[in-house]
Parts: sequence; structure tokens; C-alpha cells
Amino acid sequence: MTVEFEECIKDSPRFRATIDEVETDVVEIEAKLDKLVKLCSGMIEAGKAYITTNKHFVSGVRDLSQQCKKDEMISECLDKFGDSLQEMINYHMILFDQAQRSVRQQLHNFVKDDVRKFKETKKQFDKVREDMEISLVKNAQAPRHKPHEVEEATGTLTITRKCFRHLALDYVLQINVLQAKKKFEILDAMLSFMHAQYTFFQQGYSLLHELDPYMKKLATELDQLVIDSAVEKREMEHKHALIQQRTLLQVSTATCGVF
Repeated sequence: MTVEFEECIKDSPRFRATIDEVETDVVEIEAKLDKLVKLCSGMIEAGKAYITTNKHFVSGVRDLSQQCKKDEMISECLDKFGDSLQEMINYHMILFDQAQRSVRQQLHNFVKDDVRKFKETKKQFDKVREDMEISLVKNAQAPRHKPHEVEEATGTLTITRKCFRHLALDYVLQINVLQAKKKFEILDAMLSFMHAQYTFFQQGYSLLHELDPYMKKLATELDQLVIDSAVEKREMEHKHALIQQRTLLQVSTATCGVF
């Protein structure tokens, strides 16, 4: 919302209504931005905790790989997947760093610097407006039969009105600049964050795409491993049954010999 300078000079009802609307909007925007910054902070902290837990998990994968280094298939799998998971952790760290800079820091600075400056100017503007309204009342109430008091009241009103118009122009300029900057800061922060999201998922996709041939090869080997294990199990069960049967026959023969 843009405030017209001409309306400001006239201090028209339209100007006052627009100013009230803008001031209300700034208060609400400040609250929403503060909330978003806090939510972003919470998201980043949760992300850091997730990263820490992930690092512990990757460390566990690598420990297991060392333990299984005599089995090349297991060791190779754990090493490859451990390295890929570590890369994903790095991508997460970049994403949360971007959230820190683009959303939390950028919007926090906007509220801290620009909105605070606006609120300070508003206090000055409200004070001068109040002074002018008091001067208007005194000028209207000055006894006409006392030229000295009338002249003094008129002079005070003239000075106060000039001061009001000067500060009102500055206030309107600051409002319009703030409105434009608010639009830029919000859009730029979110665009930067979404670019970071895009990069995160693109990197993750590329990483897993490169790993895909190995994963498919491993899946095929696992299918064959299941088949081989089933065959081996049947062979061992058959061998177990034969040995058990042979043992029973030997025991039976030995028993008959005793009698």
C-alpha cells in the first residue's frame, strides 16, 4: 500500500485512515515475521539434532564395515552406503545453513532494523501530530479581544504545522520505502530458501542416481543369495537327516551286539 504525499500535506481524513491501516499492517506483519523467524529457528535446531543423530548412525555403519571387512560383499556395501549417507548429511547442513541466512537472519534483520526505525519515526510523528492538534485547539480558543494571545497562538500553530508537514513527508517516505522493502525481503528470503531446497533434492537425486546401478546389482545378488541359501539349507537338512539316520543305525547295531 502506497501513501500519497499530497494527502499527507493536507492531513486529510483519507490520509489518516490510510496511515492507521498501514500502521496496523506493520504491527501484524512484524508479529507474523517474528513467528516465522522463531519457527525457522526451531526447524534449524531440529535439523541440527537430526544431523547429529545421522552422523552417529553413519559412524555405526562404518564400525560395522570394519567388523565385517573379511566379507568383501558386506564391507563394500557398508562403505558405499556410509559414504552416500555422509554426503546426504553434508547436503542437509548446506540446506539448514541457507535457511539460517535467507529466512532467519534476513527477516530478523528486516524486523530489527527497518521495522524498528519505522516505529521510532511513528512515535515522533504521533507526538508532533498531538502538538499540532493542541495548537489548533489553543488557536481556536484564543480570546479575540486579546491580540497578543491570538498572535502567539497563531505563531505556535504555524510553526507546529510546518514541523508536522515536514515530519509527515519523512514518515510517508519511510512508509513507502518500508512497504517496498518488505515485499523484496519476504520474496527474496523465500526464493533463496526454495532454491536451497531445489539444490538439496537435486544433489540427493544425482547422488542416488549414481548409486542406483550398484543398488540394482546388489538387489540381484541378494535374490540369488536367497536362492542359494535355500538350496544350501535343503542340502544341510538332507545331510543332517542322513547323519542322524546313520547314527541311529550305528547305535542300534551296537545295542544288538551287546545282547
